[in-house]
Amino acid sequence: MKKIVLMTLFSGLFFLCTISEVLSQKQGKEKVDSLIERLDHYKADDSLKVDLYRDISFEYYGIDPGKGIEYGEKGVALAEKLNYRNGIIFCLISTGVCNWASSNFPKALDLLFKALRIAEATGNKIAIAKATGNIGNIYADQKNYTRALEYYKKALAISEELNDTKGMARKLGNIGTIYKEMIPPDQPMALEYYFKALKLYEQIGEIRGILVTIENISWVYSDQSKYKEAIAYLGKAKEFIDKTGELRWVMYYYGTTGEAYYKLATDTTAKYRKTLNSLSKKEREKSLSLSLGYLLKAIATAKQIKAEKQMIDWYGDISEAYKDLGNWEPAFKYADSSNRLFYQVFTVENKIKIETLDAKRETEVKEKEIALQQVRLDKANIQRVAGAVGLILLIIIILVIYLARRKSESLLLNMLPAKIARRLKKKEKPIADMFENAAVVFIDIVDFTGFAKDKDPHSIIEMLTDFFGRIDELSDIFGMEKIKTIGDSYMAVSGVPEPSADSIGNAARFAIRCRDMMKEYKTPDGQKISVRIGIDAGQVIAGVIGEKRFSYDLWGDVVNTASRMEALGVEGEIQITERFVKKLDGTFTTRERGEIEVKGQGLMKTWILS
Repeated sequence: MKKIVLMTLFSGLFFLCTISEVLSQKQGKEKVDSLIERLDHYKADDSLKVDLYRDISFEYYGIDPGKGIEYGEKGVALAEKLNYRNGIIFCLISTGVCNWASSNFPKALDLLFKALRIAEATGNKIAIAKATGNIGNIYADQKNYTRALEYYKKALAISEELNDTKGMARKLGNIGTIYKEMIPPDQPMALEYYFKALKLYEQIGEIRGILVTIENISWVYSDQSKYKEAIAYLGKAKEFIDKTGELRWVMYYYGTTGEAYYKLATDTTAKYRKTLNSLSKKEREKSLSLSLGYLLKAIATAKQIKAEKQMIDWYGDISEAYKDLGNWEPAFKYADSSNRLFYQVFTVENKIKIETLDAKRETEVKEKEIALQQVRLDKANIQRVAGAVGLILLIIIILVIYLARRKSESLLLNMLPAKIARRLKKKEKPIADMFENAAVVFIDIVDFTGFAKDKDPHSIIEMLTDFFGRIDELSDIFGMEKIKTIGDSYMAVSGVPEPSADSIGNAARFAIRCRDMMKEYKTPDGQKISVRIGIDAGQVIAGVIGEKRFSYDLWGDVVNTASRMEALGVEGEIQITERFVKKLDGTFTTRERGEIEVKGQGLMKTWILS
């Protein structure tokens, strides 16, 4: 199933390692209420009050991370006033954890690195292990698996040195998650680390640890197409979820179960095809319906705790399930919700663009209101003035309206292809077309997370503006249609919305020029960066989604496969599919790369475009 953002899938829940085990016999909201009651009756501003702030902040992580941030910041402020170093460290960690849960990744890392520096200065190894492990969690969430493993292994070594069984279990689980999520995944290694972690959790009776490890084991089984085993493990996890009473755990249970039922019905990889073919149509539709039921419950629970990051994938999963059931209207609706939420949570550039468009729209509305008022005044004046003066005023009115209309049309053309904008102005709805010979190109900056981690937002936006501007120029030269940018990724298509006799050649020439340009390209501050490029060609659906903010987008297997070609490609090279090579028909030089494992497709033979 298409995944817009890889769900870290409970790896974040290993943030449990951040806080002491006060009132460990209580769980969830009951524990929060008990801690707040203690705080309300505690009047002294001392270290014990700092510890209460810290514990409340942590407990709100799985219930309301916004409130967790509020209590954590109060704890930091009081600890600094008291010069209580350990209080500062652990309140910074709990606040960082809650910022992570709220999808504010830069703020979360800033707080955790600050806690780590203080812990290292004081030689507090327990705090070093906790901060280091949580930093690894955030890098894992950003798919920077190399850095994540580095920090996880540091944390594991310290936990082993301290003979901290619980800490070791959590780090083993974190490392297992990295092996599960990396490309390509190492599933045997993931299971090896998960079962080690589970054994330690069972030794100490850690319910939350047992739960998260069971969930991750079920996901590995799912990745191995062992869906019945995965669902069985999820059922085992439900027993522990009911004991915690925490909505975040309930949310993940519904989401992962929904994913498993969907894959049970739709997995077409070679290793699973025999099982899939053995399912009757009725059994397949039942599994899809069960999938929808669980995923919709996951979304409803996620909304309660404002877990927007997790909702991105589940919206996409619901769209795919409806599509497989032949119900296209909700399929498009949930795909649109997934895309919109992705831009809101992860894409700084698009967030800035949206805010700019909103500001422009408000300005235009005000300008039109002023223009209409001016029209009314001018009409009254025309009745009182003669000939030439009236004519001049009329010309001014017409010019104002004309310029306002031109400005509106210009903004629309910046958002949509000209042909589509014309159709939209004619009030054509819905706009949806099928194209048989489209070529989709994805371009992505290699290790953009590492490049941007120490830079201020202004320099990042300046670099992306320059980089995308150069690709836009090449896109115009080769007749490509820019679809969108997603973070540091650029998506363009040839042969859409106007079919082209040479859409395949144009896409190939465009990709080659982009690759060659990057050999000499340096960012405005003089740094060298490189890209991966992926291409596939074939049938796509293109259309406009949205009511107030329009978006022209593509759907289809070709889009997903082109994206996979980029993600699994080689730095500085153009990776293409076998069907794209066939469409090139020998007009370009290619070399065979070999077979690679592509999620949702199985083994695929790929080539490098020279």
